[in-house]
Amino acid sequence: MAVNRRIGAESSATRAALMDAVEAVMREDGYAALTARRVAERAGLKHQLVFYYFENMDELLLATYRRHISHYRDTMEEALRSDRPLHAFWAVNSNARDAVLNVEFLAMSNHNEVVRAETVRFGEEFRNMGLEHIALPIGGAGQEKEPLSPKAVMMVINFVGSLLGLETAIGISGAHPEIRALVDWCVDELEPTPVGG
Repeated sequence: MAVNRRIGAESSATRAALMDAVEAVMREDGYAALTARRVAERAGLKHQLVFYYFENMDELLLATYRRHISHYRDTMEEALRSDRPLHAFWAVNSNARDAVLNVEFLAMSNHNEVVRAETVRFGEEFRNMGLEHIALPIGGAGQEKEPLSPKAVMMVINFVGSLLGLETAIGISGAHPEIRALVDWCVDELEPTPVGG
């Protein structure tokens, strides 16, 4: 029977500092720069502490990724519970703050089975998140329309928002105002301002 070497408490501030350091290194130099020494150095700690709190680097990366996903899930759920969930969902997904980190985790999932499994699991969960809060128009202006799929609308908003966020983070801004205006118009059409709102 394998013995678990990790003895540091999961609620430790040091453990959280190591996960913060993973995110910082990923934002600055990409996931390929992650080593126990580099993460500990960024956290201002000795590298041996990585293995006091985590069995190995995969466990540290997975814990960091799960924390990141949990924060994203909470933010999405809050947005989708708002009075205008599509507008709130668009605002969250078009924010550049976490775009680089999201792309780094996605790239890591291409090379790390543990992170890939978590990415697939959350990706499938995300596609069904908050659908009960999205009511899309079925018809209008005297014409019948096919119902739109809330899942498809949410994923398009996510894809466009994520790409804009990534491009903004790396310094590309061409056509962004026009793309944002187009998505704003679409979201306004799908989720008009309530009468008296």
